[in-house]
Amino acid sequence: MTKLCSTVVKTDKVESIFENENDIKPVEVGKASDNNTNCIDQGYRESAFSSAIAAAGVAASVARACSSGRLLACGCQARTRSSAVGSAAATAAAEKTSPATRWKWGGCSHNLQYGIEFSKKFLDAREKGAGDIQSRVNLHNTDFGRLAVATNMQVRCKCHGVSGSCELKTCWKAAPDFRQVGTVLKEKFRSAVLVDQSNLGNGSPLLLRDSKRRRPRWRRLKKRPKKRRRDMSLELFYYQRSPNFCERDATLDIAGTVGRQCNRTSRGVDGCASLCCGRGYNMVRQKRTERCDCTFHWCCYVKCRNCTTIHWISVCK
Repeated sequence: MTKLCSTVVKTDKVESIFENENDIKPVEVGKASDNNTNCIDQGYRESAFSSAIAAAGVAASVARACSSGRLLACGCQARTRSSAVGSAAATAAAEKTSPATRWKWGGCSHNLQYGIEFSKKFLDAREKGAGDIQSRVNLHNTDFGRLAVATNMQVRCKCHGVSGSCELKTCWKAAPDFRQVGTVLKEKFRSAVLVDQSNLGNGSPLLLRDSKRRRPRWRRLKKRPKKRRRDMSLELFYYQRSPNFCERDATLDIAGTVGRQCNRTSRGVDGCASLCCGRGYNMVRQKRTERCDCTFHWCCYVKCRNCTTIHWISVCK
């Protein structure tokens, strides 16, 4: 995947940034220098994905940090009916046991409620009150990113009993594996909806639909099965068509893919067929020097040799 943004939010390290709720300050996520244009500050389809996955990453990371005791301002998720996210699904999953097995909520559930509130304070502060299409779209996409975490919460259980008989299970809710959340958001990235601002300038975003040729009257009279309307609250929004990320464009801070290393055996996004945008690739001989044959000496240092290896890598033309 090409370099789309000049800076990226490292959501896996968010829990180490703040030790107290009072440390939370509004920030401009992914703010680039004055000479660069950051994709998060644009309305591209890629911007929608970046906003959603940043919000999801913050919420999930903070929820885990609360349950592990790495944050002082929060603890385990309170086991209340109002605060339980996806409790019905969680209960159903926990009940998928043998009839003889009893279970109860226990352990330390990941505090998703606090994680979502933290994510809103951390990412949404500059967007609230603006009212323009960029702020409305960004708020929608960050909300959906957090929703992707909430709807994929997992139930984990621990067995109790003699010799592992699992007569009793203690279950708690945990944030999903982030690869699962990324897969959900990637599918929504592919089906993202193009929107436009209303003529009033302060209305809600309007969907853009391609104009279709008027059907003949005799065809309009035929009954057609009603299509199920998409729930727009479960879609990513964007309002600008994406530029060509294959070619370098300094004005838009797009690095292009010329010279990018690719995998010539892969059929995925890291493959040369996709990453090189049809231009082909060159095979380049690369010399690497790495530490090897390391041994520990008492006391106390490690001594290594420098080993040189030759590799052939594929690089986009």
